[in-house]
Amino acid sequence: MVIVMNHQLEPQRVEISDIRNWLTESMAIFRRSPVLFLSLALIFFVVCYKLKLNSYLTFLIGLVLCQVCLVLTIEFARTLDESKPVSLNRCYTALQNSVLTIVLFALFYVLMWVVAVKLASLLMFEELFAEVAAPPSINFLHWLYPGTDALFVVYLGVMVTTMWFLLPLAAFYKLGFIELLRLARRGERLNTPVVIVASYTPFFIFFLLFVVSEVALLVAVPCMPLLGIYLYVAYRHVYLGRRDNLPAAVKEVVAETRAV
Repeated sequence: MVIVMNHQLEPQRVEISDIRNWLTESMAIFRRSPVLFLSLALIFFVVCYKLKLNSYLTFLIGLVLCQVCLVLTIEFARTLDESKPVSLNRCYTALQNSVLTIVLFALFYVLMWVVAVKLASLLMFEELFAEVAAPPSINFLHWLYPGTDALFVVYLGVMVTTMWFLLPLAAFYKLGFIELLRLARRGERLNTPVVIVASYTPFFIFFLLFVVSEVALLVAVPCMPLLGIYLYVAYRHVYLGRRDNLPAAVKEVVAETRAV
């Protein structure tokens, strides 16, 4: 059990049926300020496009930016959930708390990518991958990632699961990296089936959409902030025990007026 500022932070077990509520609550938070979330996602994609992620260095920068975008989205989600104004101080604190986690995991992903590419080369998988024509929508995204499409799928799958509870915990609590890892893993072990379904199901649906339609390129922009909100809602339920969003401030005012 981790005690943070007199608050006992201990994960609890949830049910697979709760995933539907996570999705509903995530959409509700997104609707409170869609312009804010979409603007952040657009900035991220434009920066990545300008970088042209065609080397390991730009890939590392892109990974850092990706996680920075998610941390900011998670902080925005908490701010809107609590009906507070968006604060640069809170954003700075979230990024300051999570900077070590962001950098270390970005380096880990690049290392994983290098090893995977080398293995693919040794096993002659690159030639096999090259023979498979990727859909135009996926080919269009080659500026966003280096390497083969198959390795890109593996990378995304690993990234989605490893950061499931880690990024929200890193954003909200000033803890050591090892302590954060242990706390995140404790929540995942308690809810292994839930995390697998909650993380991989939306990911595979999204990837299949890329395979069959170029419309997925338009879906990618709102999906980025929705993932961050989704992570926040899942963390909130497992670690804080709160399943539903707090009521919006406007709704509270309306309720008080009616009571009078």
